[in-house]
Amino acid sequence: MLKILRMDNDPIVLVVTPLLPNHKISGITRKTIKRNDIPIAWVSYTGNNNIPTNTQNGINEYLLKYQEPPFFLMLDNDIELGRYMIDRMVDKLSKSKVHEAYCYASFEFKGFITTSFPAIDFNIGKLLQHNYISSNSLIKLDCLRFIGGMVTDDTYRRLLDWCLFLKLLLHGYIGIPCPEAHFIAHSTEDSISAGGPDDYRLKHQRVYNDFIRPILTTFSRLDAKT
Repeated sequence: MLKILRMDNDPIVLVVTPLLPNHKISGITRKTIKRNDIPIAWVSYTGNNNIPTNTQNGINEYLLKYQEPPFFLMLDNDIELGRYMIDRMVDKLSKSKVHEAYCYASFEFKGFITTSFPAIDFNIGKLLQHNYISSNSLIKLDCLRFIGGMVTDDTYRRLLDWCLFLKLLLHGYIGIPCPEAHFIAHSTEDSISAGGPDDYRLKHQRVYNDFIRPILTTFSRLDAKT
């Protein structure tokens, strides 16, 4: 179910917060999203699906009723946005090249897990090994539509955000860092992905077979032509 949380005039960014039926948006997220000046449309979408599916449903239902803004941001329900986080990412992505499809911020976990992830330079080799980019990244909506939208298949559950950035790479799109933008994710034991190491290895192998191997094959063909 789609719910409009905020609708500014002529929004530049569509912000979608996906929710499970028993989830709510935290007070800190509602408070800190106001730390930006850029006009946004902020919606939530609640359903029993996985997070990317709820996100894609939120995008689709919004676009049925409203004009498409240039940018999209998936925002978790427990995020503490740094001051001008969205503004700074929009400024960075607005000046990007055609093949630069998204912009990612520095972030840290606090709570059940405490660790930080600076927004380092985009590195294809690193991305092929593991995901170091947050799903709470700013994406050009036309690029997302061009690749067919979010990756929503439960076959890759736990690694669906990684799949999205690999899918973008497979279509020739890369990301750009925005270290001056940051956020904090307040984690609890319930918010951490479930599943043991065997399940992770199974999902990782599927991602390798379906995303990484085709990327490596494409790069090999390009090298052979040069």
